[in-house]
Formats: sequence, C-alpha cells, structure tokens
Amino acid sequence: MAKQSDGKSGFLIFAKVISYLAYAYFLISTIVLTLAFFLLLLGANPTTGFVKFVYHFAAVFLEPFRGIFPTHQISDRSYFSGAALFAIIMYGIAAMLVHSLITYLSLKQVQHQQKLEEAQAATYQPTVASKPVPTNRPKPTNYRPKV
Repeated sequence: MAKQSDGKSGFLIFAKVISYLAYAYFLISTIVLTLAFFLLLLGANPTTGFVKFVYHFAAVFLEPFRGIFPTHQISDRSYFSGAALFAIIMYGIAAMLVHSLITYLSLKQVQHQQKLEEAQAATYQPTVASKPVPTNRPKPTNYRPKV
C-alpha cells in the first residue's frame, strides 16, 4: 500500500533535510576548527600544504568569533587561540541543538504518518464477500466413479 502524504508530511521532510544540512555544516566546522586549534597549539609548520589548507578552511568558520579573545604565544612557533576554542564549543553546542531538532522532527513525522494511516484505516471499509447462494439443483444420478 502506498503511503498517504499531505502538506504537513512534505514540510516535515523539508525541515529534516535543512536540519541535516545544518548538522553537517556544524560537524565539519567543529572538526576543522579542532584540527586548526591543535595544529596552532603544537606549532605545526604553516608552510606545509596540509596545514595551509586547514588554516585557510578554518578561517572561514572562525570569522564570526575573531577578536573575541586574544591569541597567546606559548613558544616561538605555538599559539593558544581562545577564539578557536570558543568557536569549537559554540559549533558543538549548535550541532547538538540541531541533532535534537532532527530527532524531534523525525518523531513528529512518524506520529503524523501513523495518524494518516489510522485515518485511512478508519475510512476503509472492506467489501464482505457474500456466501455462495445454494442452488436447489439435484445432483446428477448418472455419475459413476471410474475404477
């Protein structure tokens, strides 16, 4: 049986897709910022390709938090970035909130689908097959079993 759908189901699916995209953004940003934080903290060589890539990519995610906390030099090559750590925490919290939203939307979608199926079952009235009408015909008398 095909699932019945309506506008509310479509909205819930759309909201889940948007939530998954936001969740992916927050997870990627948290991973990249964590990598950049530890590379900066451990004094990674900024001229290598991987470190350049991570720093450049992390700069996009760090932009809203830049300037909140000062960067402290630990040694001649390593730095502690309070802004990066704060950004990691904030993106992590945002990811948890979006995860909760996805869970809530999934629950609502299942409940709505169950209501649709219950409504469909309540309106569905199967046709009752009537018993065969007995005929008053006599059985043939010339019937002989083959031996």
